[in-house]
Amino acid sequence: MLRALIIDDEKPAREIIINYLSEYCEGVEVVGSAGTIKSAYRAILKYNPDLVFLDIELADGKGFELLQLFEKINFRIIFTTAFSEYAVKAFRVNAIDYLLKPIKIDELIAAVEKAVVPFSGTYNENVLRFLSSSPENVSAQPIMVIHSMKGSDILRIREIIMCKADGYCTEFHLTGKRKVVSSRNLKYHSEELEKHGFVRVHNSYTVNLTFVNRFTSQGEIELAEEHTAFLGDSYKKHFLSLLQKK
Repeated sequence: MLRALIIDDEKPAREIIINYLSEYCEGVEVVGSAGTIKSAYRAILKYNPDLVFLDIELADGKGFELLQLFEKINFRIIFTTAFSEYAVKAFRVNAIDYLLKPIKIDELIAAVEKAVVPFSGTYNENVLRFLSSSPENVSAQPIMVIHSMKGSDILRIREIIMCKADGYCTEFHLTGKRKVVSSRNLKYHSEELEKHGFVRVHNSYTVNLTFVNRFTSQGEIELAEEHTAFLGDSYKKHFLSLLQKK
C-alpha cells in the first residue's frame, strides 16, 4: 500500500485527486493533504509518505522550493500543473512524473503504476539533478527551514539581512523589520549560508553581502534597514576581499 500526500493550494484540486485515487487506485492510501510550502513540509515530516502529488504553483511559492528543504528525497514525486510549459523540459526523469490539469484518469493510473517501482538511491540523485537543471531556476529563490522551540519557520534566504548569535541560539533579521530566532547556533547557519552570498564577519555576526551599505574605520558594518554588525579583526581580510567582488 502506497501512502500518498496531496499538495495543492486549491481544495477542489486536492479533492479530485483524492477521489480518483480512492476509486481507481486500490494500492494507494491518502494520508493527508496540504496547500502551502510550510504546511506541506510539516505534513511530509509527520506522515512520511511514499508518494507526493505536488502542485508546481502554490500560494506561497513553487513546489520546487519545497523539495529544496530536503537533503534526501525519500518519497516518489508526481508533479501536477495546469501549465504545459512546465512539462516541456524533462519532468520524466526516471520515476519522476507529471500530470497536466485537468487530470485524466488513465494518466493518473499510469503515473501511480510508475511510482510502485522499488525506491533506489539513484532516485534522490535524479531529483536533485532535475532541480539543478530546472528551467525555473530554483536556486534563484532558495529557502531554508529554521527550527525553534515553537516549531518551524520557512525563510526566503534573499530576505535575510544578517544573523546574530544569541547564546546558543541565532537571531535572523529579515527585511521588513522581521526577526526569527533559531534554536541552532550561528556556526551551524553560517556554514549553510556561505554558498548564498553570506559571510561570517565576527564571532557573533554573519551578514548578507547584498545588504551591506558601508563599513567604518571603527569596524562597524552598516546594513539595510538600519542594522549594524561588528567586523572582527580575524574576519576582516576575507570580508574585504568578498566586498570588492560584490
